[in-house]
Amino acid sequence: MTMSSPTTPDAALPQNQITEVSRGAADPGRESHRFLDLIEAGDAALIAEILDEDVTWVLPMSTSGDPEDGLRLDGRNAFLDRLRQLGGVTESMRFASRRVSVTRDETTTFVQAAGDFVTSTGVSYRNTYVFRLDWREGQLVSMEEYANPVAVQRAYPGFDEGGGE
Repeated sequence: MTMSSPTTPDAALPQNQITEVSRGAADPGRESHRFLDLIEAGDAALIAEILDEDVTWVLPMSTSGDPEDGLRLDGRNAFLDRLRQLGGVTESMRFASRRVSVTRDETTTFVQAAGDFVTSTGVSYRNTYVFRLDWREGQLVSMEEYANPVAVQRAYPGFDEGGGE
């Protein structure tokens, strides 16, 4: 699975193709589902439209157990580069059994999902994910991702959780 370039539309999207991104006073629960759908589809162009220019992606868990070894990405380009790296080592991604909770002020969602992936080498990878997604005017401004880093390392032994292969 490869992520398409944010400037080049995908030539062949899956049947569940997503063709537009809502703007303005969006429903953050719906936007959270749409965001994960776009990741599954590998559509970097539409993901780019959802991302705030200064978006952050934080992965605080690491195989060392030291929070200092976690990963923080700043900006839309860094976010999309990381998705492309993941797409390069992953044949398919699916976030199943999603549970989305929206905060009272409707600016933050919490998503729990069962990750069901297949690596580019054919290895099945399953993990439980929890995401904190912060939204402003229909754009993702911050994402925190929590998953078992040991399961990640076992499925993707050459992929460095701190930033790539």
